[in-house]
Amino acid sequence: MGSYNPLVFVLGLVTAAGVSGVAYLLAVARGGDEKALGRLYGPLFFTLGVFALGAVAQLYWTDWAGRPAPQYTELFGVATGLFAFMMVLAGFYLYQGLELKALAWPSVFLGLYLLQGARAVLDFGLTRNPPLTALMWGAAGLASLGILFYAYSRPEARRTWAYLGALVLALMALGAFLTGFMAYYGHIASAVGGGG
Repeated sequence: MGSYNPLVFVLGLVTAAGVSGVAYLLAVARGGDEKALGRLYGPLFFTLGVFALGAVAQLYWTDWAGRPAPQYTELFGVATGLFAFMMVLAGFYLYQGLELKALAWPSVFLGLYLLQGARAVLDFGLTRNPPLTALMWGAAGLASLGILFYAYSRPEARRTWAYLGALVLALMALGAFLTGFMAYYGHIASAVGGGG
């Protein structure tokens, strides 16, 4: 029997972050007060980021169900670590009512890493469902890049960016949920010797 694999937990956090992001952006797009929404959603994003940092530590310290898999630690560990750090910062910025412009520039680099991860998944056939995992990383990358446009847009254009962001985050959350849902059973099946 192999050791615990934290990947499903990581994907659950990515799903929760995506769903929370969709809810926040839809509220903004519908004319909600951004400062009030920031006070509401900021602690949630911050908490998800802190949990994700813990999950990243588990990814690096766990022997992937009894077999070394450095490409998965690289793919999920680096991206999730950057994602977790950005979630912590986003939660803090939103709660404090700070402008997102300073956060937007590091998000560009995170987006490029995530898009490169999507490319690696497809090029090397990583995970059991590479197109679905690539959809998750690709959507996450586009969402990260989109923060720059959202942060620097005029108030009247923010509504459009918020709707686009909500759509992209919904795709990311769906990809993360389905990948995690399938991994949950597959990892158990592999650990008990049932293949999967």
